[in-house]
Amino acid sequence: MNGKYKYLLRMQLYNLFGINRLIHSRDKQEKQRSGVVIAFGLAAIAILVIYTTKFSNDMAGAGLGEALPTLMVATCSLAALVLTFVKSTGVLIGIKDYDMVMPMPVNTVSIVASRITLLYLTNLMIGFITMLPSGIIYIVYEHPPICSYLFFVCALFLAPIIPMIISLSAGVFIVAVSSRSRHKNTLSLVLSTITVLVLVFASAKTQSMDTAQISNLGVAMAETANKFYPPAILFTNALLYSDWTSFAIFAAVSLLPGIAFIAIVSHYYKALNTAVFSHYAKKDYKMGALKASSPFMALYKKEFRRLSSCTIYALNSCIGIVLLLVVAVMAVFFMPPSLPQQTQAAGIMDTIQNILPFALAIFVSMTSTTAASLSLEGKNRWIMCSVPTQARTVYHSKIAVNLTVILPALYVSAIFIRIAFPCSFMQTVLLFLIPTVYAFFISVLGIYLNIKFPKYDWTSEYYAVKGGAISVLAAVGGGMASSFIPLYLCILFPHYQMIIMLGIPCLILLATLAIYYKVCQTQLYV
Repeated sequence: MNGKYKYLLRMQLYNLFGINRLIHSRDKQEKQRSGVVIAFGLAAIAILVIYTTKFSNDMAGAGLGEALPTLMVATCSLAALVLTFVKSTGVLIGIKDYDMVMPMPVNTVSIVASRITLLYLTNLMIGFITMLPSGIIYIVYEHPPICSYLFFVCALFLAPIIPMIISLSAGVFIVAVSSRSRHKNTLSLVLSTITVLVLVFASAKTQSMDTAQISNLGVAMAETANKFYPPAILFTNALLYSDWTSFAIFAAVSLLPGIAFIAIVSHYYKALNTAVFSHYAKKDYKMGALKASSPFMALYKKEFRRLSSCTIYALNSCIGIVLLLVVAVMAVFFMPPSLPQQTQAAGIMDTIQNILPFALAIFVSMTSTTAASLSLEGKNRWIMCSVPTQARTVYHSKIAVNLTVILPALYVSAIFIRIAFPCSFMQTVLLFLIPTVYAFFISVLGIYLNIKFPKYDWTSEYYAVKGGAISVLAAVGGGMASSFIPLYLCILFPHYQMIIMLGIPCLILLATLAIYYKVCQTQLYV
């Protein structure tokens, strides 16, 4: 098993972020695309490390160094929990190369273990980013005993395992439940979305503190993390008090569930994938009247079916606007009534009212179904390229789907935000107008980048949507930067807020029109 496991893992690693193409491809553009992915990844890592270091240094400087071990584990675990769940259905179950892998002389344990190891290595990288800077600062400020160094190094490798297994178990459970339904893709999407929202709501609840807790921030943060994530208590006791028993239990509860999970999923692996790839047919099928529609409407319906049938595509592309709707509802029904009065008394209500449109635009910029829509055509892209219509009609249908996802949820969210925060007439208009401009911008930018950087040779939708997809990374990153920068400028230059709020959206609108013109001039086959 050991040799086969290593072979499968090596194949997965080569496929991750296009490493195999970077090594063997003679196409300069292909290598440039891989270089862009690496550059984006390194930039994101650098930003996360800087912010983690600054936060940890401020905590330790304020005398809250003893809270860092708990926060390290809690932050790493929360990141692993969310990221693993989003990736679980496209990497472990329902892989497109299932028919290619299963005939190989390998057992299911090797297949499952190799794919879980790939997820583990990804989460391990996140764990190092979140824990290593904080751990170094903790050592510098607190000077723990020598054995704590061993505890900390081992915890770097153990911390992601428990949340990873929890998320994978939830993903497998959703697949097992939804596979019994005729509408299994829709049910899987609904259950996955509910699970993500529960995770977000739970993480928001863990950050709520009353006045008494705020007076002792270090104790409050540690107690909150320990309450909702008991393994953090074991790691904290091991690091602060050199407790070998607590560390042994922490290691055991991290490793044993992982081993048990691999054994159980390996046993049912074939049955789960068979259920995912099976199709249900109606027994009472009858030939009805033939319905005809315009080329645009036919392509629009096809694209919408693709979105609703691919869980990982829908989750990653639409979670931003879903989170906005959740935040807006929470602002109306869960926000303390005294908060608006407190912000008004503090003199920051005007700033909040003015930056709200850009805050909504950040969530809108996270929502781009178009950035992966061409790539997801995969080996069937010849159908898209051979339909008897212009290329711009294909692009329009994909842009229309993204706007259909964004605009209704955006306007409902804006109404809730307007109820929660009193705004003037002009501020209310901008609250609806500015995010709408960004909705068109991210839709057009996504399709343009996917034209420039398509990824058709994927074995799982995960690789077209997330794993090294330059168009998705660039679209979401560029969209969020274009909305976050004016928000930051409004805070930095309060006297020029109205100029920023009117000027930046105009520039974004001009950029959208310029990109749209380029898109319309581009053929599907170049």
